Amino acid sequence: MILQSPASLLKIDMKARYAKLRLVIGWAFVFTCLLPHLSHGQTTPPFKSSDTNYQAIPLSTYLTELNEKNHSLKVKKLNSDSATSIAKQAGMPNLSPVVTYARGSIYTQAPYAGYTNPSSNTLGATVTIEGWGKRSAREAYAQAEANRQLSEMVVEARSLETQAIFNYIDALRTKLLWQSYQFALDKLGTIKSSSITAQKAELQAAQKVLANDLKYYSYGLLGLIGAQDHQLPLPLGTLKIEPQNLKVEELVESAQNNRAELISNKALIESANANLELVKAGKNPDFLPGIYYNETPPYTSSGVGYGTQKSFSLLLSIPLGNAMLNNSDLITASNSVTEQEVNLIAVKSKIVTEINQTYLQYQSARERLETSTNVYNQAKSLQNSGLQGLLRFRDAEYELIDARTVHAKTLILLQRLSGNFEVPNLH
Repeated sequence: MILQSPASLLKIDMKARYAKLRLVIGWAFVFTCLLPHLSHGQTTPPFKSSDTNYQAIPLSTYLTELNEKNHSLKVKKLNSDSATSIAKQAGMPNLSPVVTYARGSIYTQAPYAGYTNPSSNTLGATVTIEGWGKRSAREAYAQAEANRQLSEMVVEARSLETQAIFNYIDALRTKLLWQSYQFALDKLGTIKSSSITAQKAELQAAQKVLANDLKYYSYGLLGLIGAQDHQLPLPLGTLKIEPQNLKVEELVESAQNNRAELISNKALIESANANLELVKAGKNPDFLPGIYYNETPPYTSSGVGYGTQKSFSLLLSIPLGNAMLNNSDLITASNSVTEQEVNLIAVKSKIVTEINQTYLQYQSARERLETSTNVYNQAKSLQNSGLQGLLRFRDAEYELIDARTVHAKTLILLQRLSGNFEVPNLH
């Protein structure tokens, strides 16, 4: 019997543990890959394409890339950053200093023989003291504009997210249908019938169209993030979202507090009010105090000598424009406030209408999902009972995928219309 050293025994033990760890990780990876298919009720074949490179991406990861890379959002963020930068400096006083230097007087022709021109020097400075309330009104307006730009960016982001989610679901539906057809094609190989060839050709033709549709939707997903040289995104999930019992009153109440459009409209009203105050303050006159220093060098005139002369002058100017007489800008600014208030009322009314209409659509989608699920469960037992049973099962699965797609879209739309912008779980 050969005895091994403790060091060698430790190495053997570490190798055994490493092998077990690799086995566990391997099974975990396989389970993760099969989980979407197992939850669908069966083990469907994975999607594959011979002429296109795809990269599987979860919805949450895709939406993160969308918010980081979408060109339209980048422009909105730049506008928001610019408005914020302006707001930070809008409270600085507009002194508008003016420095003046005068030399002379210089005559092109002496008034009489022996006339002496002393050529004095004059140095002056003038600043602007803004009218009462101008600076605070300007600062408030700049901050309101920054808030408006930020709210518009949020509205744009929410709108793009909704569009991206629906595009993602369309692509996922197409992939699931492709897998359903592939499952049927695999099953056809185990059935002996004279019409197998024709059915196989029909399924392959439909599957080819689905593969092309998936590529189309994936290009759309890629275009939203502004990428052209990446692998096409491949959606993940089964669209198996459980139906929910929702109440219209609660959805409307949530929308009134969280809807992005309402926040944006309120920001527009604040901006319009701030602009109105800015127009009012703009009618207050500015004050321009100034000081002048004059120095005349010594000179002699008519035999009389004069020494250096120095003097100071104080100046106060008050520019009086037509602002106090013309109030058209005041009327325009006031009407703008009213306009935004009317728009806010219209948006609130629109929200109630949208939620009620979408809720009716969701009820229909939920009923369709329930019916399709029952038909699918009945047809599932027939998939191994010959060609007709398999085709009936495939048709039921097709309808179930479509019903899940409509249900998912309608539910997500209803949630987002009510101000719930959480990333949906497509399971």
